[in-house]
Amino acid sequence: MAQSVLYADLRFAKGPGGHGTASQALEAALGMDEAESPYENMASGPAPAGPAGEGTLESPGRCSRRLCVSAGLLVTCLLLMVAAVVLGACYWQATRELRDTSLEQAAERGRFSQEARAWEQSLEQARRELAQARAELQRAWREGNSSLLELGRQEAELARVSIALAGAERELQDVQGRLNTSESTVSLLRSCTAVDCCPSGWLLYRGKCLFVSSEKKTWDDSRAECESKYSQLLITKSWSRWTVPTFLKNADTVYWIGLQKTSFPWYDYGWLEEGEPDSDGITDAWFWVDGSLYDRPWQSKLNGSCAVISRGNIKPAPCEADDDLHLWICEKAAGPSSPFG
Repeated sequence: MAQSVLYADLRFAKGPGGHGTASQALEAALGMDEAESPYENMASGPAPAGPAGEGTLESPGRCSRRLCVSAGLLVTCLLLMVAAVVLGACYWQATRELRDTSLEQAAERGRFSQEARAWEQSLEQARRELAQARAELQRAWREGNSSLLELGRQEAELARVSIALAGAERELQDVQGRLNTSESTVSLLRSCTAVDCCPSGWLLYRGKCLFVSSEKKTWDDSRAECESKYSQLLITKSWSRWTVPTFLKNADTVYWIGLQKTSFPWYDYGWLEEGEPDSDGITDAWFWVDGSLYDRPWQSKLNGSCAVISRGNIKPAPCEADDDLHLWICEKAAGPSSPFG
């Protein structure tokens, strides 16, 4: 403590050269420099002027310190200016981006507003169309109900007309049946005398001219008689039990027809065999006079080699003896008299 006070007192004691010799000696003795002195921050007063006027000159250390301070201030000012310029540029860029963003948001809000107005207009138009469609639907529903009622009335009328039509059809069928019966009776009774019809004495029936004999003959003589009239014995294979003429169904008279039992090879018509084949492989079957096979065999084996018709039924009858005599019926196609073909 005493040394420090002594150092402070001796520091300001200047020698002849303007320097404190005692202070320098003390600092040299204590090994301390000016930077380490506890009084380095104390402001030193003006040095007294020496005899040669040296007290007016500044020390080199003090001048360097001022230059450093000035240079530091200048650099600091420059840095502050650069920082201000950078901050200004950043502020200007941020302001510009904010302005652009604001403009974009304003444009987006305008576009959204236009779209919202367009959607509102579309929604309003859709509401009007929906109301119109509802009105049309209600009108169509009312018309549909009216149509259903009218359809019900029409169906009832149609059912009534159908019942009446069914009755009329039954009456028409009855009348048609009576008319067909009358036509058949007339065609059976009248003689065909017109050109391209049947010769005199012949009857027209179902496209055929029929000749009914009034005398009895054998089967062979009856066949020869028909051939002399350019015809053949009656063939009934195209008739059913419903189309047989009335005079053949209701009368007990027996007539020869063109059906006869003859021999044929059993292997050709084995399914129609009347008996066992003989030693030559020949058996008997029934054929029409036009050469076609009789396709309805007898239910039982009866005697007879020729066929007759009586009461609409075909039956076998013996025809070998000279006293096997019956009436006969000839047939030919309707038209002018010509050889049967």
